[in-house]
Amino acid sequence: MRRPAFRALALLVLTASALAGCSSARHPTTETGWTTGVDVGAVDRVLASATVQQLTGSFLRAHPTPGSEDATLHRVGPPVLVYAVDPKFVGNPSATMRDAGIPSYIAVPVRIGARTTTDTLQLAAGSGYDPRAIATGTEEEEAARTLPAGTRLLLDYPSHTWFGWSETRVTAIRSGIYTDLRGREFDLAGFEHWLTVRQPIARPNR
Repeated sequence: MRRPAFRALALLVLTASALAGCSSARHPTTETGWTTGVDVGAVDRVLASATVQQLTGSFLRAHPTPGSEDATLHRVGPPVLVYAVDPKFVGNPSATMRDAGIPSYIAVPVRIGARTTTDTLQLAAGSGYDPRAIATGTEEEEAARTLPAGTRLLLDYPSHTWFGWSETRVTAIRSGIYTDLRGREFDLAGFEHWLTVRQPIARPNR
């Protein structure tokens, strides 16, 4: 699915925000064992905020759609908590597989105005679910649908590879580079090695 360049930029900004303050969330996630949930009520309150309304208006100006002048936005699926591979994971001799990722952002599938496709509102995971951007498509929701049971959704940004992440291993879901990686499992040593040899995805020249 084709993505605008600002989606990649927005994700990088969200990753930086997570590294800077993932422990300061005012709306903590709900946890059941290893898997985590999102405070859906808090997300819905954010969706009704003036900031989201402004983001929606800017998004529609960039993606004009007849009949969408009112810039209404509503959630059409469960929010998805996305984790990013922690840069401190590789090379840490005391790291376990539990240390592989950190909360990065929350992806909320939404419908906007008269648009016939579903888009994604991105909220910061570690700063009170603050709205960050709206991106076309539902990449996160699609990846979450295929998560192995009892796993979190983990993203390796440089290669744009999605994993199901458990306390003992990761399972590849899809990749922006390695199209044959789907279904492959890595234990701690194998994942650390893969992260040291994998290639970053090419970015368009600006």
